[in-house]
Amino acid sequence: MVYHRSRDAQAAGVAWSEADISAIKRLSDMGFKVTVTGGLALEDLPLFAGIPVHVFIAGRSIRDAASPVEAARQFKRSIAQLWG
Repeated sequence: MVYHRSRDAQAAGVAWSEADISAIKRLSDMGFKVTVTGGLALEDLPLFAGIPVHVFIAGRSIRDAASPVEAARQFKRSIAQLWG
């Protein structure tokens, strides 16, 4: 199951909301392996702590970084810290 925050919401400055987090948790609780995408930034990851997210897609956050390799490493470290 892919949970995608719309690009329009991102462009309007709408952050990940409690409703988004609750919906992702409900989907996970129903047994879905949830993929989260849609303007995901490194600082957003802690919002999902405690939810067994299957995949995070952080395309633009990594692609548009000054150092994409370092950005990917930071995502990997943060995910390891939060989900072990």
